[in-house]
Amino acid sequence: MRANLSVVIPAYNEEANLARCLTSVSAVLKRLKLESEIIVVNDGSSDKTGEIAKSFLKKIPGLKIVTNNPNRGYGGSLKAGFLAARKDFIVMTHADNQLDFSEVDKFLDLQSQTGADIVSGVRAGGGDAFYRTFLRWGWNTLVRALFGYLASDIDCGFKLFRRQILDRVNLPSDGAMIDTQLLAGSRARNLKVVEIPIRHYPRTAGVATGENPQVIMKAIKELAVFWWQLKQEILVEQGKAIFRWELIAILAILAVAAFVRLYRIDQYMTFLGDEGRDAIAMRDIVLLKHIPLIGPGTSIGNMYLGPWYYYLTAPSLLLAGFSPVGPSIQVAIIGLLTIALIWWIGRQWFGRTPALLISTLYSLSPTIIISSRSSWNPNVTPFFALLTIYGIWKVWRLGYWRWLVIAAVSFAFVLNSHYLGLLLFPVFGLFWLLSPKTPKARYYSLYAVILFLFLMSPLLWFDLRHNWSNFKSIKTFFTDRQATVNFKAYKALPNIWPIWQDISVSLLSAKNKPVGITIAAMLVLGWLWLATHRPSKDFWFLSAWLITGLIGLGLYKQHIYDHYYGFLFPAPFLLLGFIIDKFKKLKLLTIPFILILLIIMVTNSPIRYPPNNQMAHIREISGFIAQESANKPFNLALIAKRNYDAGYRYFLQLNQSPYFTIHQKLADQLFVVCEEPVCEPIGNPLWEIAAFGWAKIGEQWEFPWGVKVFKLIHNPSGKP
Repeated sequence: MRANLSVVIPAYNEEANLARCLTSVSAVLKRLKLESEIIVVNDGSSDKTGEIAKSFLKKIPGLKIVTNNPNRGYGGSLKAGFLAARKDFIVMTHADNQLDFSEVDKFLDLQSQTGADIVSGVRAGGGDAFYRTFLRWGWNTLVRALFGYLASDIDCGFKLFRRQILDRVNLPSDGAMIDTQLLAGSRARNLKVVEIPIRHYPRTAGVATGENPQVIMKAIKELAVFWWQLKQEILVEQGKAIFRWELIAILAILAVAAFVRLYRIDQYMTFLGDEGRDAIAMRDIVLLKHIPLIGPGTSIGNMYLGPWYYYLTAPSLLLAGFSPVGPSIQVAIIGLLTIALIWWIGRQWFGRTPALLISTLYSLSPTIIISSRSSWNPNVTPFFALLTIYGIWKVWRLGYWRWLVIAAVSFAFVLNSHYLGLLLFPVFGLFWLLSPKTPKARYYSLYAVILFLFLMSPLLWFDLRHNWSNFKSIKTFFTDRQATVNFKAYKALPNIWPIWQDISVSLLSAKNKPVGITIAAMLVLGWLWLATHRPSKDFWFLSAWLITGLIGLGLYKQHIYDHYYGFLFPAPFLLLGFIIDKFKKLKLLTIPFILILLIIMVTNSPIRYPPNNQMAHIREISGFIAQESANKPFNLALIAKRNYDAGYRYFLQLNQSPYFTIHQKLADQLFVVCEEPVCEPIGNPLWEIAAFGWAKIGEQWEFPWGVKVFKLIHNPSGKP
């Protein structure tokens, strides 16, 4: 059975074309013996278009005339016709006779064969002048950039579609945008669109309006507005729209998170040897134009990370007037972006309320607060690790291969931040393999590899210049495994529970061990329940990330510090989100549980404790030493269990003090900073002190916070 049709013909000042158009359309419908109606929309014409249309009322049974007064535009005319249509299928065509309506038979056949929701014509032939063809190409390119592929000829006015589409697709435009809106709205809802080539003839009478600059500018403006509106419509339909209350909630969470990270950040931030080392490297980039090929060294294995953390944070040091507070603020901002990304991913995986709850918990976790307000390379790992995971998820789950490039770039930044980021590679590789391969997959995979190698190339260039020293260290790390890693996966099993317990204690219970162990057990039980009750694909994706990370950490033989978990920081919170979502009916259990965690985190918030003032103390001592040196060359040594002298060296260099390392110059005076309660600089085995030679204490001072400074001078006799 052939489809029944409503033929909608918009007409504006088409007195020279309309009679021929109606005669042709009527003859075709009669020939095809279709149950049909013809709807002419007189769009406020100033000529005899309306009169000509009325003259056909007696000639064409079922002819309807809709009059717009005043003129509503092309889109407004079509919508008026659509509103009057009563048949199952609507055909839209033009009154200017540039389209051959006899080809509607081809549209019907193709729809019948494919079951398509829309059959869209593709104009062929020389029906338009060059400039109109050029405008069409430009418009198609712009539309494709915003919406992806919609059709080869978006604005072709010859289309057949199911009338019920109008119940789902919003068409707000009264202008030339309506074709784009019909196709974009349908494509976004996974409706089937097929295309068919049609003949296109030059206009022989009347005036075209599509090339009017005002029409074009209006269409471009409408395009941008519609892009945003369509995104919101689809999100609403999918239950993913951002509602006003939700936006207010996440902004409030981010505001609180910003406060606990930025409040007196200059006093609370960590500034020790590692931070000083990074500040020196960043300062050299800015002032000396020294672009390092390597980043920080690792504490295990004598390896070097990449330099991109330095490249990333050096501008903020410059903007802050070379105060280390600048990079710390930048790290805090990256921490806020991590919270926002957790929320965004969470609402896609398990919904609005759980996403807001876990974002709140993550934002208030004391361990995470401390790590996100100091400039140190591992502190940016959570953001880039999460962005890597999200990128590969977009590829695997939604087929958005352009996100592979983002994932590859993020992964490179992870590896430049901490070498344990390598544990993301199995997840990356596995879900790349499982992703649906589209024609663009190969190209985006190639782009991703190229960008990744580019970002890792400084390390390669360094090794080429230094006899592969870093590569040899990496090789030794993985081959000499007595104190580094196991390669037998089963040996990780005994370590997984202690590591998971440690993660829960550190991240979710503010170091409260009994509560943390309880949470760890509850999360495991929740995971087991979810795993056995038809979980979503997203749950298994998260599980792969979490399990791979735990096994990798279980194979690591060295002590694991909190920052080693950086690539996993968001994972337990996302797991908690899945559990909250599944047990949302048990509010009497979940609400007290969340409240307990929040109370523990707030009561143990770092800002409730006095600031460490590390940077201020180091800066003050450095200034004092520079003053006491009387502008004469001096050496420096630091006696401390958990620190080294790079922080002091940074401020000494910043103040252009006459400081020299022992390697550079053996000075006549050595300042020894002692951060230990008991300190004897004379005879101390510290290399800087021993290399200074026989010495005696010339002067000594003690600062209110317990640090002592000794001025040693040479004592060739070695006698007191």
